[in-house]
Amino acid sequence: MKVNRLPPTMEIRERYIVFKIISDKDYSLEDTVKTIWSSILQLFGEAGSAEFHVWIPSNLYNENTNTGIIRCSHDNVQQVRAALALIRSIDHEHLIFKTLGVTGTMRSAKDKFLTEK
Repeated sequence: MKVNRLPPTMEIRERYIVFKIISDKDYSLEDTVKTIWSSILQLFGEAGSAEFHVWIPSNLYNENTNTGIIRCSHDNVQQVRAALALIRSIDHEHLIFKTLGVTGTMRSAKDKFLTEK
């Protein structure tokens, strides 16, 4: 049985937000994901956050450098960046969520921002 795909005009276009947590402490992926989701839910609610199609790939989060990638729909990049900007602490430890850049493909996000130069 053949699976039908959506036509390209109906597919969700995605963007990849590369972020860095500036702090003295290293944070686990679990703590980071919980904090990002709670910030998005608090700011936009469940109905709003469902439109964002947010996904955080676990293999692209580095706990030593506190850098990672967030995938979201292209229409909602500014809303996700706003939710990230409002994060001030994880486990009562003060920090800064810095957006390093936004790209159209995961490969360019890794090449531009996550590779050692």
